[in-house]
Amino acid sequence: MNFNDKKFVMVLGSKPYSTFPDLQVEKIYAANGASERANIYKKKYPNTLLFSLIGSREFEKNVDVQKRVLESNPDQVISRSGLINFKKYNFSDKTKFKYFSPFKQFFFQSKFFKFNFIDILVKETFYEEKIFNRFLHFFKSLKKREINGVSTGFFSILYALEMNKNHNVIISGIGMSGGGHYYNKDSSRYQKRSNVDKALIKNLRKKFKDRLFTADNELYENTGINYIDLKTFV
Repeated sequence: MNFNDKKFVMVLGSKPYSTFPDLQVEKIYAANGASERANIYKKKYPNTLLFSLIGSREFEKNVDVQKRVLESNPDQVISRSGLINFKKYNFSDKTKFKYFSPFKQFFFQSKFFKFNFIDILVKETFYEEKIFNRFLHFFKSLKKREINGVSTGFFSILYALEMNKNHNVIISGIGMSGGGHYYNKDSSRYQKRSNVDKALIKNLRKKFKDRLFTADNELYENTGINYIDLKTFV
């Protein structure tokens, strides 16, 4: 496969020790605190546009994430789970903002999967392991009218696919295996949401999955998406 003939955008997550290819892209989509990683990339490719995708609660309550997003100086911030008063924060004048309501992000996700919104509803129960806890989590989510579905990392992948329909997506720093972040390697708080991700990606429509590439063996083994050797871009 000749990768030089393909057009790419990049999605960044916060998996520890992850690397990205030496490949110039026009756009980067970074999940939560992974926006900080874009600063490293932009030292070589400064004209790349950065889109920072965040969860509203994660951004407002996690000071680490706030700091990393703000310091990355993104071109646009996309909240995937509700309104945020961005005027409270010291963003650049150039930064634009976009919002998904919990309801809108639910249906946005659904079009990427084989059974649409049914997939999101069923796979949300994978957040818990025990049967009783699965039902309890599901009905609590319904009561709050918040079915999160995919993680913000996976949501960033879906958003990149939607906004760049003639491009492929190369993924760095997303393993769908839980675990820590490169700025907090001991954290395991996202393990449950990664279980939902792994269940949902099995039903990702082929036309979308065929456009995804990774140099991460773990993500390749967890999902079966296209593997690409970083040496390809050297």
